[in-house]
Amino acid sequence: MVDGTRYPATLMLTGANDPRVDPWQSRKMIARLQAASSAEAPILLRISGDTGHGGGTPRNARNEQLADIYAFLFKILGMSYRQPTAGTLP
Repeated sequence: MVDGTRYPATLMLTGANDPRVDPWQSRKMIARLQAASSAEAPILLRISGDTGHGGGTPRNARNEQLADIYAFLFKILGMSYRQPTAGTLP
């Protein structure tokens, strides 16, 4: 990373029980990116306390991750979400 660079908005996901990637590596990466960036864009780390790396993640945890990813993207892209009313399609 280069100090003073305008890095884009970033959301990194990691699991505290990941046997392949130690959680401290993700923390260190995000901390360095936050320190280097001159942009106002958020640089965030989402840590799941009870998941690991990909395939073994339970469905409910994957759904929670997806909800956070979509919320992040909607916010960054300036999108809004309108709850559909009963009997209508979005």
